[in-house]
Amino acid sequence: MFAKWSIQLKYSLVFVLTLALIVTGLFIGIYAMKTNQLRNEAMASAEQVLAFRAWVANTGVVWVDHLAPDFRDYLGKRANSDNTMEFFSKNPALATRELSEIVSKTATRATFRVTSDEYRNPANAPDRFESDSIRAFKANSSLKYNEAFENNFYRYSRPIFVQESCLKCHGDPKDAPAEVIAKYGDKRAFGYKVGDVRGIIGVKLPDMTVADVLLTFLNPYTVGLITLAFLLNFFFTHKAIIKRLKGLASVTERIAQGELDLPLKDNPGSRDEVDNVQHAIGLLRNSVVVAMNRLRKTLS
Repeated sequence: MFAKWSIQLKYSLVFVLTLALIVTGLFIGIYAMKTNQLRNEAMASAEQVLAFRAWVANTGVVWVDHLAPDFRDYLGKRANSDNTMEFFSKNPALATRELSEIVSKTATRATFRVTSDEYRNPANAPDRFESDSIRAFKANSSLKYNEAFENNFYRYSRPIFVQESCLKCHGDPKDAPAEVIAKYGDKRAFGYKVGDVRGIIGVKLPDMTVADVLLTFLNPYTVGLITLAFLLNFFFTHKAIIKRLKGLASVTERIAQGELDLPLKDNPGSRDEVDNVQHAIGLLRNSVVVAMNRLRKTLS
């Protein structure tokens, strides 16, 4: 059945299939691009959190002269020399958790959480994605990140490895500060070594739909160029191929009906396939004319 279709119909079908493949490839590319964009944004947020956490860890604790109303938790408490002022210490876990809560209330996009399978605060218990990430990082030390799309959000996590500065509070309980033992006890989140996975930083971002990304491409210049490309393709194919082939078919039929004196345009040396067909038809017509003349001479 396909062999009986016109070239114009065959070309239209191939054109539609080609367009469908291009659109499919475009959507695949857009999906990969939006995933990379979300991953890079989440990675940048995680890097900032790691830097902040490392700064706190390297200084031991951060001391503040008062507690914010929404963040009353602290590790230790000291008074100045004349007992006129109190100072409160924040370890990396407390400082990072407070930063996380502030970001979750003020950020328009990225939020983060620091958690571990050996959490000391029940509020820091990991959810299913975070638990899966922790297991994955512990099973494969070369894994750089874990990601997933969940409930219209992009989830990203990366491991937190134990550094030398972490061992004071997460190594041997005997070496831990008295404030840590008093607040958390001596049973949980101890016994780590340098290089162990202490926990993860999890970042959550609103997912971007393919339509959202596609809209970034829809500007007058892009749409105009795509439309121009399709029009050039259509008119070239119609005028340079289909119309000329229809003309050759008509001329060939007239020659077959005896109109042997029809003029045929010839372009010697042309590499155009339609011109080559036209040249071949002209040669065939000339051969028929010669054969007919010889036949007439023989009969006369």
